[in-house]
Amino acid sequence: MKTKLYSTLAGKKLAVAFFTAFLFFISTTTHAQTYTIFDPTTEFPSGGAAGAEANVVDAPVELGIKFRVTQGGTASAIRFYKGNTNTGTHIGTIWDNTGAVVASVTFTGETASGWQQMNFVSPVVLSPGITYTASYWGANGLYAASSGGLGNVTDITRGPFIIIAHNTGASAADPGNEGNGMYDYDPAGGVNYPQTISGDASNYWVDISFTTFFPLPVSLVDFHANAGTHDIALTWKTESEHNNRGFVIQRSNNGRDWYDVDFINGSGESAISRNYTYTDKALAPGLYYYQLKQEDFDGKSKTSSVVTASINGKGTISLFPGYPNPVHSVGKIRFDLPNAQKVRLSIFDMSGKEVKVLVDSKQDAGSHINPLDVTGLGRQMYFVRLQTETQVLTQKIVVE
Repeated sequence: MKTKLYSTLAGKKLAVAFFTAFLFFISTTTHAQTYTIFDPTTEFPSGGAAGAEANVVDAPVELGIKFRVTQGGTASAIRFYKGNTNTGTHIGTIWDNTGAVVASVTFTGETASGWQQMNFVSPVVLSPGITYTASYWGANGLYAASSGGLGNVTDITRGPFIIIAHNTGASAADPGNEGNGMYDYDPAGGVNYPQTISGDASNYWVDISFTTFFPLPVSLVDFHANAGTHDIALTWKTESEHNNRGFVIQRSNNGRDWYDVDFINGSGESAISRNYTYTDKALAPGLYYYQLKQEDFDGKSKTSSVVTASINGKGTISLFPGYPNPVHSVGKIRFDLPNAQKVRLSIFDMSGKEVKVLVDSKQDAGSHINPLDVTGLGRQMYFVRLQTETQVLTQKIVVE
């Protein structure tokens, strides 16, 4: 699924505005970049100027979106989308994770419909690690909403923004991080921190204008996964690159536990579009999650959003030879499962003694690449054994 992000780059002598699609943007000649969560040219509620107001309550309403930022910067303005019947006073506010006001402003000079933006008196600093809420108060109870418009379980990354998933739980370290699709009917005293979470991950089309302190390294504008009979083809594109060493392709069987599949070299410095492809071959049936970990030459990295693809079929239990073989410290070994089940992957010496356990837990269906950690083992031949609920399979490995 392609996601949109709008970016403006400001130089010392020339300001150039342009629109592009989501994730990381870069400029090698500027010191700051400005982003909005939603692209104002392509992203807005369906239904046109009047249809956007399909949601009506009989009292004033506060509507918001929860987000974090991945790097420090300043918010200079707040934005929301209105239909032509959403008249009356509107007040935009940014709140921190305790419900305290970070900045607030009353909208003036609104157009009849479309995206509205109002600058704060002065920009306010937003810091990574804090969950913020951007909201607007509407006096007449009309508002735009898109059901299911926010991530239900997984946070959504858009450029320097992380949109909090709908079903995210609160934590002691971040008490404001407890869900998304925020609203409050008839807030007491007018503007009030929206604490009610929508039941369907609704996007209420609230946004901010955020300027990062430093430019992001890579403009990744497209990332897709397409499944074949046994293979999954990954494609992605960059509009520009700066200091880009390359991309670690990471795969997961459950969307939580990630392992590296391969590394694709980047272009270092580039001001033109670059297309990348990678095929993950000979996979067992199952659902696979992929993400790109973009690495700079100085060791810094950024992780893309997640895409998924499924290989259909029944599959069999398999254990493949470890590699490299011989192995010195840590290698890799693959096993396939036709369905989710409890497995124990361990190393045995030539006498039949179990000397190291690599995996002892329930694993999902599909192909798994597991670290083959032989540190601390003597130089000799060993057996790697996969014990499942129905089978026991072994492969030889030599430690040198």
